Amino acid sequence: MYNYDHDCPFEAYITNLGKYNEGELVGEWVKFPTTYEKMQEVFQRIGIGKEDEFGNVYEEWFITDYDCYVDGLHDVLGEYESLDELNYLAASIEAMDKNDFARFEAAIGVSDYSKSVKDLINLTENLNKYDFYPDVHDHDDLGRMYIDEYGAMEVPDHLKNYIDYEAYGRDIALDEIGHFTDQGYVRDTGDSFTEHYDGNRENIPEEYRIMPAPELSEDDRLDMTTELAFDLDEFFRQKDPQYAAAHPDAHAGKELIADLLLEGKTAAIKDRLAEMAQTPEDELVSRIGSYEQATGYEAYLDTDVPAIREKLEQAQEPEPIAPDDFLTGERIKTPRGNFSLTDMMREQIEAAGYGYHHSSDDGRYHIMGNGTRAFAIRNEAMEPENYLKNAEMAMEDDFGMIDGIINNGKKEITPPGADEKTSIRERLTEAKRECAERKPTENKPERGGPEHDL
Repeated sequence: MYNYDHDCPFEAYITNLGKYNEGELVGEWVKFPTTYEKMQEVFQRIGIGKEDEFGNVYEEWFITDYDCYVDGLHDVLGEYESLDELNYLAASIEAMDKNDFARFEAAIGVSDYSKSVKDLINLTENLNKYDFYPDVHDHDDLGRMYIDEYGAMEVPDHLKNYIDYEAYGRDIALDEIGHFTDQGYVRDTGDSFTEHYDGNRENIPEEYRIMPAPELSEDDRLDMTTELAFDLDEFFRQKDPQYAAAHPDAHAGKELIADLLLEGKTAAIKDRLAEMAQTPEDELVSRIGSYEQATGYEAYLDTDVPAIREKLEQAQEPEPIAPDDFLTGERIKTPRGNFSLTDMMREQIEAAGYGYHHSSDDGRYHIMGNGTRAFAIRNEAMEPENYLKNAEMAMEDDFGMIDGIINNGKKEITPPGADEKTSIRERLTEAKRECAERKPTENKPERGGPEHDL
């Protein structure tokens, strides 16, 4: 924590520009460094994001004033500075020890790299470029330091009163281009100045960014939403029995979370993670923070947390599957009639409400009915070893077309890290379809959309 006379390096008065242009000063002092959440709360209090009487949204802000507790800093800061850069600078200053802080203050007044916030951020990383002597305040002090402490020349004691230390110090200062500041004497060592920060917001450490990122393209936003929704659903499904019970259909759960993310409703999700002992440093909570910044999350619009949490906890029935969806086109004749063959397993057709009625004479088919309709299914216990079917199950590319023809369709394989350009709706709909096609083999692992391990 910064503690050199004050509890922060500087404060800025953030002002609602729209209100200011209407003749009303509406703003608030903000201590830097701060956090993304605190900055959004300030914007809410001063009306950023709210509508005026004509329905126009107050979107712009500017800085009316600064209180700086670092010498030389006030003259560098302007009214339209990047809040992310200000926060980065403040955090860098706060991390200094007392000696480096004094060296930084002295360097601001003499460095060529102190004309902008970007320069000052880089200056905090290049303090070794400057030698600093806090007890040297004039040429006489400088001369005495070089002669008496550094032994720049041998002077007998009986001649020391005749030495013009001031003149000697003046020559030294001119020679090494040194400067006297309120903090002491500082000189450039001649070392190179390394630019650690190039002015690109993406190169500001994420923990210092307090403003939403520039708006993502729709494709990028959907990609980010899809990946985060899949990972959150997987985490909840593994760690939260209540969630798993409420959302037996994994794809419906992912779609629900994706909807909440797209609507900017993240507070309830973060609350749920906090209840599961996930801290801001944990991966998923951190990724939600990154998502909020990247998508322009506005905390003051995400207030109905109980209602949103109810969505997470509300049980959803999986979409039912029916024998008609799996008809093969064949008809099976038994002494009791002709029945359409459906390519479902017995467990699945029973789950759809059909019970055993009778079997074909050769025992190869069971007839399953629900009192109104009846279908034939294969008796797998009577099925001969089908090597072609086994080969298809190992090689088929279309997620479920086990029909005696290998690779009659081609699945899309997305390399790790590759961008997917379909919408989240299409992706989740496709994942649901694939899940339904896989249902005849209940114990098979899922091969749907891009599941991610946490």
